[in-house]
Amino acid sequence: MTSTRSDLDLESTAWRISNDRITCSAREVEGQLWWQIIDRARGRPAIQPSHTPHARIDQRLAAWRGVSATQELQPDGSTVLRCRAEHDGARLTRCFQIWPDFPFVRTWGSIENCGEAALTVTDAEILSLTMPPGQNLFHVNQFSWVYRNDFFSQYDAPLIAGRTAMEIRMGSFPSSYNGPSSCAWFAMRDGESDWQSMRSDDIAPHAGYGIVCGIEFNGKSRLRAWASSDAAHAVSAIDDLHHRVAPGDSFEVPAFFIGVFEGDWDEAGYITQRFAEAHVHPPAPDERHPWAQYNSWGYGQEIDEAQQLAAIERCAQLGVEVAVMDLGWAAQIGEWRAHPRKFPRGLKPLADRAHELGMRFGLHIPLAQANVNAPVAQEHPDWLIHRHEDYFGAAPLCLGHPPCREWLIDQIVRLIDDYDVDYFVQDGEDMVKVCHDAGSACSTDDHNYTNSVEGIDRVIETVRRLRPHVVWENCEDGGCMLTYKMARLYHTTITVDNIATYATRQGVYGASYPFSPRYSVRYMQDDPTPYTLRSAIFGGPLILMQRVTEWSEEQMAQTRAAIAEYKRLRALVRDAKIIHLIPPRNNLEGKGWGWDAIQAVSPDQTRSVVMVYRAQGGPASKVIRPRGLKADSLYDVALTDARVTMQASGASLAKDGMVVSISEFGSELIELILAH
Repeated sequence: MTSTRSDLDLESTAWRISNDRITCSAREVEGQLWWQIIDRARGRPAIQPSHTPHARIDQRLAAWRGVSATQELQPDGSTVLRCRAEHDGARLTRCFQIWPDFPFVRTWGSIENCGEAALTVTDAEILSLTMPPGQNLFHVNQFSWVYRNDFFSQYDAPLIAGRTAMEIRMGSFPSSYNGPSSCAWFAMRDGESDWQSMRSDDIAPHAGYGIVCGIEFNGKSRLRAWASSDAAHAVSAIDDLHHRVAPGDSFEVPAFFIGVFEGDWDEAGYITQRFAEAHVHPPAPDERHPWAQYNSWGYGQEIDEAQQLAAIERCAQLGVEVAVMDLGWAAQIGEWRAHPRKFPRGLKPLADRAHELGMRFGLHIPLAQANVNAPVAQEHPDWLIHRHEDYFGAAPLCLGHPPCREWLIDQIVRLIDDYDVDYFVQDGEDMVKVCHDAGSACSTDDHNYTNSVEGIDRVIETVRRLRPHVVWENCEDGGCMLTYKMARLYHTTITVDNIATYATRQGVYGASYPFSPRYSVRYMQDDPTPYTLRSAIFGGPLILMQRVTEWSEEQMAQTRAAIAEYKRLRALVRDAKIIHLIPPRNNLEGKGWGWDAIQAVSPDQTRSVVMVYRAQGGPASKVIRPRGLKADSLYDVALTDARVTMQASGASLAKDGMVVSISEFGSELIELILAH
């Protein structure tokens, strides 16, 4: 349990950084470093005095005594407050960063071994927060093949004194993990809980004042949240930590960021996304991103040069912007060269033709896997965590082992150079591997931290530095590693894996709370129809995962029109505030049940689009109430398929809405433009 110090006056300390909205301050008290965030506009704490995340070195709590602090202006205009202390031969550092344009603080730490003997970090918190009482906690689950088939479900729970602490698992998990795990983001606010409105289409969401938090760690961690009589508390800690730090080396404590918001959970998501686009994510690759894409997985692993050259020609006719060869292009998993029978001339002919047609060329790579017969596994059997099937017949590699990691980096860079690769889909089973095999080179007691920070993170960071033009998509046998470290490393990510239309909408609906819309890839596996295509055009990259060479002219024409509509709307959706109107709650029989609706509103509130869907069942008509518009302004409203136009104010649309009629497995696209 975290401790509380309501008597601390952190405003009186000299260690503070501010912008126009918030002040972040820190102070040493009785061997601990305390911090808080004050909302200057409201004159109240957003984060009450909280101790900075605890760490234990060789089982002993690291103490902060004799703290010194410096302030450093960064090239991006931010300011970093850097606090340091010495503890038994270790140097403790805690940094706080604040920008002039957002009410956000990012904070991280390190433990440097300044002694002559190795030390071991045996426990480390990522965050420890104390907030005013009366908080509601909101989070969104990530993907699992086996836990439940209602993907990216949202949860809102009040924190009440005397009740058991909530525990939420975050980070990289195998898709076979049979329990819930969450996106590494949460929000807390005061006011009424939304647990009822989330289960009813007719109750407007509640609003309040609170914070958002994104955790930058791909390994497995646990967030615990509870209430005492006078405060709410949240603590996140790294699982299974036993990290050896050699003399002169450092242990990096994962970063997290905290932002202040006022409003409903849509506002919590929007302020997170605007901050992340400015200060967390890699820049978008170009002004058109997210792109319309093709992926060869519709053909399975039985792909070859002639077939995929024909597919690329079809893609050009459709308006596709990226062509990706999925699993099956390589000699075998872990032997990263073109399959000699399928692609006797290598992959360069495919890349050249894609480039000639104005497309980028990409590859799917399960980079932490290797077939036991692959040369790397034969030459370095200790690089395998075990020899059992882990992913399509391949075993797992230990990326935390430096020689293995360096080999992989060299292989990826060679692929980029040899085949003119512009895009990678990283895939595999649990990117932060678990190791219990004493015969492996992997650390058996620190696999979680090492295989994350010194494994998959280091690989992607290094390749991006060496080949910065390459775009990276995260896939981990589904959206099973949706963290803000992932979002710092990758340009986009899958949500649900290659599943049917309704599940895909569930993924976009839930993931668009914690992450920007471009981090909501849709793998479209269903045959193209007006319903399935319309279901795929809201969010991030639209990826066709079908046998496009076998499509009829009607299917080509429908898809071509849908891609054109996607391109017309993508900039609006990409930059918009996402309004969650009706959740897709029930993935009945894989087809879904009833209605769902999601809305995008431009930052200036002059333009909006609402996507409305009906799966099987439910009433034939429903009232749709768009929100987030200027209350006193008139909007021109157009229902595309019904060919109905009207004019209404933002206030009347939110209160009274409009009646929409759709047949089963149908959809409607509603556009709203500020009237002149």
